[in-house]
Amino acid sequence: MKADIDFTDNALKYIDELRKPTPTIRIGLKPAGCTGFEYEIKWDNIITEDDYKEDFGTFKVAIDKLSYPKIKGSTVDVVEDGINRNVRIINPQEVASCGCGASVNFE
Repeated sequence: MKADIDFTDNALKYIDELRKPTPTIRIGLKPAGCTGFEYEIKWDNIITEDDYKEDFGTFKVAIDKLSYPKIKGSTVDVVEDGINRNVRIINPQEVASCGCGASVNFE
């Protein structure tokens, strides 16, 4: 099952710089924050049959089946602010976020 997620050029470059021996990035949601959900992005080497997967050449992405409906169609970006770089998910399905931007909610 295809993951249906995209990465900006900045995100692809950042991932190449950070690449771990584990070539799979897991993207998901967990209940958290004042708005409802928080994105979770981590290196992982376990991909299940139920995961939505996509191969980007130098790395793969896996999204669990419960998070997928809320994450599909998103774009992963890296935003630079001075000397800091932050990974950000641009998700057209978000309907609300908390003031600090750490948690989001969906319809």
